Amino acid sequence: MRVRLGLIVPAEARALFRRGLEGLDGVSVRWGVYDDEASIRATVEQVLPECDALCFAGALPLERALPVIPDDMPYVDVAPTPLDISLSFLRARALGIELTPVSIDSVPEQMVADLLAELGLGSESVAVLPFDGQASPEEIAEFHRRQQTAIGARYALTARNSVFHLLDGALGAPVVRVLPSASTITATVRELSLRAVSIRKEDLHLSAALFCAEPTTSAEATASGAAGVPAPAERIAAVLRSTTGWKDAWIDVRSDTRVLVLGHKKLMQDMTHQWRSLDVLDQLGDLVRCRVVAGFGLGESTRSCIHYATLAAERALQAGTPCAFLMTEQGVVLGPLLDTGERPTRFQFKTDDAVLERLSRHTGLGVATLTQLIELDRRLDGASISADELGTSLNLTATSGRRIVRALRQDGLVTTVGSSQPATRGRPKHLYRLRFSDYLRGDSASRHDRADIGDERTRT
Repeated sequence: MRVRLGLIVPAEARALFRRGLEGLDGVSVRWGVYDDEASIRATVEQVLPECDALCFAGALPLERALPVIPDDMPYVDVAPTPLDISLSFLRARALGIELTPVSIDSVPEQMVADLLAELGLGSESVAVLPFDGQASPEEIAEFHRRQQTAIGARYALTARNSVFHLLDGALGAPVVRVLPSASTITATVRELSLRAVSIRKEDLHLSAALFCAEPTTSAEATASGAAGVPAPAERIAAVLRSTTGWKDAWIDVRSDTRVLVLGHKKLMQDMTHQWRSLDVLDQLGDLVRCRVVAGFGLGESTRSCIHYATLAAERALQAGTPCAFLMTEQGVVLGPLLDTGERPTRFQFKTDDAVLERLSRHTGLGVATLTQLIELDRRLDGASISADELGTSLNLTATSGRRIVRALRQDGLVTTVGSSQPATRGRPKHLYRLRFSDYLRGDSASRHDRADIGDERTRT
């Protein structure tokens, strides 16, 4: 499987990267060569449609390009290694310069400290400016000028081409580049290529989607079977077969209300905007005049894909709104996928985590509910929530929210922090604070709670 690799490099580094690619099989290069930092983003956008992965000549071009890199595309920057920095020191020695004092920019400070210790050099005579994508070449050049006075730096090492051009011949001292070696480039590109191949193979795995129509009344269900009126599933299938993307999948009407779609995982990801939303649901709902939901399933076989798609569709039906869920064989659940494009909640419905299993046994709540609660606690970050709001956040009824709060209170996983009166009439609503973060951190309070779990339920 040949990988189309986009190489984003400055013009002067092209020959170096070409040497690093010698002998690499299975890689087809798309060169993205830029002359100045301002053109990096436009260069990436130009080569992007022809690439399976992107390799950048350093952290700076990667940072400039991040906003336009697709979420599912693997990428890497060729970061300086201790060997690369050592070679830069050797270049300085070849010029007849003592190794220290020196100023160096855009490399990890700890890496330099470790290297100096290996070489038996004192760190007090080396000034390091770590990489900062927001720092301008002028600001970095000024850092090197200051170090000539501060530590008596005899020369400067820089990993930024723009800084080299700015200081070369103007610093009053030699300027040496920190360049990746050909072996560093080879190792980095090989690792990236393997990742790209793995992702492409995974994208070819089978995935299933189950679309379900839910007639709102028995009269509508009866009318769908009347002579001359196609069943909801037939109309859903007709729309999918005429829609770009979906029409490339295998579509089968399973009943009057259910349509099964089989296709590659990559197709499903594209149609859900990387598992974030499913914009066809509202269109289908308007067409069949009832709520339409969908479930996606990922598994090792066609049977398991369909099985988890069915479970996900049933979960979507419970949500009460047009939405979709994803379930995988590994126990991951993602949802709800709504038309708004909001990032869905990720949780588990099965796990090997002993802590979650113990919590599930003690609270009587399922692993899926507990992992959603843990994610909700993280998002709330200490803020309070009512039982009704908790139920809504989990796509459950208010009654279910109150039941969950009762179960959590028994085990000290939620505490009452006050009440609110959203309306002039009616009873005030109690406000609660989730305590999963404390429990999972294992601090003194949560350890006390763990000892009490089960005992407190017995006492009550």
